[in-house]
Amino acid sequence: MKKVLIVGAGAQGAVISWVLSRTDDVSEVVLGDIDPKRMAEVVETNRSSKLKTLSLDASDISGMVKLMRDGKFDLAISATLGRFNDNIMEACYEVKTNYEDLATGEYFPGGDENKPVGELKYATKWEDCGLKALILAGCDAGTTNVMAKEAADELDEVDSIKMKDYAITESEKPVILWQPQTYLGDLNTPAPIWDNGYKRMPIFSGEEEYDFPPPVNARGKVYYHSHEEPLTIPKFIGKPVRYVDFKMGEPAMMIWKSISDFHLMSREPIEVDGKKIAPRSVFLKLLPPTPSAKELVKLTKSGELTSRMMVTVDVWGQKAGRDMHYQLWTEGPTATEACERIPGASDVSYATSVSGALFALMMLRGQVKHAGVFPPEVFTREEREAYFKLMREWGIKIHKRVETIVG
Repeated sequence: MKKVLIVGAGAQGAVISWVLSRTDDVSEVVLGDIDPKRMAEVVETNRSSKLKTLSLDASDISGMVKLMRDGKFDLAISATLGRFNDNIMEACYEVKTNYEDLATGEYFPGGDENKPVGELKYATKWEDCGLKALILAGCDAGTTNVMAKEAADELDEVDSIKMKDYAITESEKPVILWQPQTYLGDLNTPAPIWDNGYKRMPIFSGEEEYDFPPPVNARGKVYYHSHEEPLTIPKFIGKPVRYVDFKMGEPAMMIWKSISDFHLMSREPIEVDGKKIAPRSVFLKLLPPTPSAKELVKLTKSGELTSRMMVTVDVWGQKAGRDMHYQLWTEGPTATEACERIPGASDVSYATSVSGALFALMMLRGQVKHAGVFPPEVFTREEREAYFKLMREWGIKIHKRVETIVG
């Protein structure tokens, strides 16, 4: 029986702790956070005797070392802001505990293009001691990377990999289903792509209309979005690829663009009544926080909130001399269905954090054979099949359509 430490009691930590506390492989899930109120809310909705909580400060490496050493955990999961990943990884290395995260906090550490994300600066020492650090192990990045590898493995040559995230959310009052600092920060950061080398694209550029398959079944506009997949896939997919990008969209995207156009996300201080303050600081302060678990249950049950998200991966290349197109996409629960399955979950947190929990379960079961620091696109066919099977069991289907391009 395994013990897991989850750092962060937000939307991700709540869902991951739910999934892992309901598997026979795990005897104890410890949720650590600096906010006792958040932890209490997770305990109230989780209701598993396997779930424990404790005060944890992710900025305190020595404190986490002591906590991990005392707890004898088999895996530590960073479900908090990416800027704390380094601290958690340092603590894990000190006590020789395997690690997982769902997003990075740093691109190109030290300006090294061979290390496109921050966690990779630890790769050598982690591999030398046989530790496992599975990084970017959520939905996107995470499931998208595995889907890309599924198609790339079947091709002799890979021309391009294009990923998209789209959500249709309707609410009677303003609501943000993902941590607003992270989401809006990514929207207002030049997006990396791979075009025979790394490039940065202007914010809200690359507008494209895309026909999303059922169950979304809608045409939506997407834009380049700052994300990790174009950073790691060219390095880890296992064969050369000419082009990789990631785009995101939602019907409300033009609202976010207008906010950017009005410089409300600017970090540059302006003077107001004799005081200097960055517009971004004011705007983020005024935004409502992501709904708590209790609030999401109320909103979805009453019908005040409906939402469905999807990620797609399109891969073009050649197989046996023929031009091929692979399209893969997810079909997961709506926000209402997600909240019925896991109280307090939304369609977004369900997709991201169930994925993260299932990656973790594979780590605990010894189904992930790699060592060192690695993203999910290194998965072998056997590892991918195990992952897709777990996803189906938790209500997330992966569809695949293959077509030969003639002429």
